[in-house]
Amino acid sequence: PKAPATLYAGTNGAGVFGSVNSGTAWTAMNTGLINKDVLDIAINPLTPAILYAGTLGGVFRCVNSGATWTAVNTGLTNQGVNSLVINPKVPATLYVGTGGGVFRSKDSGTTWTAMNTGLTNKAVSSLAINPKSPAILYVGTQDGVFRSKDSGAHWTAVNTGLTNSGVKCLAVDPATSSTLYAGTWGGVFRSKDTSTTWTAMN
Repeated sequence: PKAPATLYAGTNGAGVFGSVNSGTAWTAMNTGLINKDVLDIAINPLTPAILYAGTLGGVFRCVNSGATWTAVNTGLTNQGVNSLVINPKVPATLYVGTGGGVFRSKDSGTTWTAMNTGLTNKAVSSLAINPKSPAILYVGTQDGVFRSKDSGAHWTAVNTGLTNSGVKCLAVDPATSSTLYAGTWGGVFRSKDTSTTWTAMN
């Protein structure tokens, strides 16, 4: 976020690559990354040298811009991490979506706690956080979208108008946080009321 020419890419089987020249050249950055199936990467917005990689073998943390990685999986009972988001206002708090539900860490990934009350489908493929109100979170599953208004403590299904419930990715409009987009097996859907109702945009 502070040096937009610096990019990180997570790959299936080859780990993390970094570029410092807007993608013109890439360098492998895998020291300590025991699992190289990287499904998501998150950058600490206040301290961008701190990175997290969500892999099929759990979460790895880096404090030196990708140079070295350390596993941080205490309490993470399902280590198939599909999605990872950071609270933009309190970056020590982060969430992961796994094949066994949502887990939250309040200590920069050192320990994790399951946060699945009300989540009837725990195969979480995507996570999104409201940048203006980070207590509001969304997850995408094969049973559609679930919303939490209390930092993941409780979840409620929010699928009115979502005619395809296989949700692969979610995005919150950074300028108008009541607007969301869901990428599904049946196309793109948009909500303009904080996920209460959805309309196809295809």
